[in-house]
Amino acid sequence: MDVRAAVAQALKSSARTLIVCHTSPDGDCLGAGLALALALERLGRSVVVGSQDGVPSALAFLPGAGRVVTHVPDDAPYAVAVTMECGTLDRAGTLAPAVAKASMIIAIDHHEDHLTYAHLTDWDPDAAAVGEQVADLVRHLGVAIDRPIALNLLAALVTDTGVFRFANTTPNTLRLAADLVERGASIPEIVRAVYEDQPASALRLLGTALAGLELRAGGRIAFTVLTPAMVAAAGASPQDAPGIAGLLRTIQGVRLALVLEQRAEIVHVSIRSRDGARANAVAQALGGGGHPAAAGAEVRGSLEDTVALALEAAVRELDA
Repeated sequence: MDVRAAVAQALKSSARTLIVCHTSPDGDCLGAGLALALALERLGRSVVVGSQDGVPSALAFLPGAGRVVTHVPDDAPYAVAVTMECGTLDRAGTLAPAVAKASMIIAIDHHEDHLTYAHLTDWDPDAAAVGEQVADLVRHLGVAIDRPIALNLLAALVTDTGVFRFANTTPNTLRLAADLVERGASIPEIVRAVYEDQPASALRLLGTALAGLELRAGGRIAFTVLTPAMVAAAGASPQDAPGIAGLLRTIQGVRLALVLEQRAEIVHVSIRSRDGARANAVAQALGGGGHPAAAGAEVRGSLEDTVALALEAAVRELDA
């Protein structure tokens, strides 16, 4: 029995399942997690979906997004806990203890830097998105993909491939996307919600970030910093910051783009890359992880020190 079939069998046998997304969840882990939850409920199973940081406003349109909880009591262990895109158990954040108490832990991930911690691990670094893995898992469960499931899965694909622009897009990705569209999912609906219906505060924050833009390493590195005061002055929230690093990546000659956002004692680092540079290598140097094209890290320390460490890691990656 292959691992995906084993995962399907374990989930079918679980009357009570917890699905947990990584901290600062994106469209891939949320879309895939919600799709799996809906599929399991079609089989009559009880499912809870958790995310330490809730659901970003841009992803609130996902079917089932309103059910996501930020806290799970750890006094009633689940039969099965599934982590979505958590390269380590720590990536589950404050929900990690609830995961650890489950009778069985299943990890579904496609990050290259995954470290084994689960009883069953569906790890596929060739998948463009964890949504690809979950789409196949839903088929293993014998559940028909309806529009709500399809929309969640397509959102996973669209967001993790940059609307099919990134190099991780494969023929299989496009075939799956076509199938999901045929089942009622809409690419324009996803693009509008995630990339176009931006609040004014997000654009003000973008202006602040661009005003502080700096180039290093002969123009190959672009970076900017955001402090709590900057975010407050823009009338924004941390949820308005995602996407800025992707825009810095489009600057001519830039191979690595970094946005460093200070939140209390933690500095969130978003990294995007192109032309062969590895964002995940930079993230790993900071204790984080991700994909070659998109990665991130959460660093405990001062903003100034983190900027120095991040730039040092970025230069090291470009000179490797």
